[in-house]
Order: sequence, then structure tokens, then C-alpha cells
Amino acid sequence: MRLPAIIPPALLGVAFVFAVIELGLGGHIASVSTGSRKIPVYDSSSSWGYSYKTIKFSVPGIVAFQIFTAVWTMLVSVAAFLLPWFLRVKAAPGTRLHTIITGALGGVYFMTMVFWLACFADIAAKLGGLGASSDYYNAVIAFAVLSWLLFVALFVIVVLAVLGILECDAPGFAGMRKRQGAATEGTQMQTVEVP
Repeated sequence: MRLPAIIPPALLGVAFVFAVIELGLGGHIASVSTGSRKIPVYDSSSSWGYSYKTIKFSVPGIVAFQIFTAVWTMLVSVAAFLLPWFLRVKAAPGTRLHTIITGALGGVYFMTMVFWLACFADIAAKLGGLGASSDYYNAVIAFAVLSWLLFVALFVIVVLAVLGILECDAPGFAGMRKRQGAATEGTQMQTVEVP
């Protein structure tokens, strides 16, 4: 099966854009949920029955992890897009460097896929599956699910390319073996008849 070479870079570009959106949403939630607030607390010694107590709030752990995952995704997307292009000549299919790059991309895509799965699953579990009163949490979940699906697709493309089921000319997504045409041409060039 043949896959157009534009698909993996397009998926990485969309993943980068979604990560920027996730970073903005997570940053907004973190800024709103941190700081200190005065809340009224029942106090029988007060003249009107209440006094104010200052409570400090910090960023929820899952929001901090979601911000980390967004930054991680941006770094992975840029590296996965640029690294194979810079090493295109040295990392031709069949070379050791190509094998290392393909394996590293598969591993990084798998880790990123797990990070996004953990993000949206934990946020959805904290909200009880009913949605939040804030649309920001719902948007974070939606873009996290979409990012997870993008990295599932990228991981599957790498695995299918490694197994030889899918052929793609994009750097880092080509099969692990040299192409038959390239090997045959090289053999034909080396054959010289001597009289």
C-alpha cells in the first residue's frame, strides 16, 4: 500500500497547531485556578456571623501535566518534522541511522500518544464524565482527544512502514529494508564484462 509523502508532515503540522491551542487553554486554566481568594467562613464571635479567610489555590496536577504534554508535543512535532529532512542523505533506507531514526520516531510517537491519553482520561474522570461548568475544560478534552488520535495515526504509520505493509517516501517513515529497485540498480552498475 502506498501512502503519499505529504501525510506524515501534515499530521505533524496539525499536531503542532493543536498543541499550541492546548498550551493556551491550559495556561488560561492555570492562571484562573491559582492565587489566593478571600472566602466567607462562619464565625460566631463576629458581629455579623462571618469572617473572611484567605485560601491559596494552586494549579491542579493534571493541568500542569497537560501543559507539559502540550510543550512536549510541540518539541516532538518540530523534531520529527526537521530531523529526518536534515539527515535525509545519511539516513537512506537500509542504513543503520535510518533504523535508529525510525525506531526513535515510533517510540516518541507512542510516548506522546500515552501522554495525551492520560491527559484527557484523567480530566474526564475528574469531571465525572458530565462535562464542566467551564467550556475551557471541555475544549481541553476535545483537543486532547484529537491530539491522541493524531499520534495513534502516526504510530500506526511507523509500525506499518517498519513491517513493510505501507510504503511511504517521507523521511523516517520508509521501510526498514532497501528498496528492490535501488538494490538492483546498484548491482547492475557494478557488473562489468571483461573480454
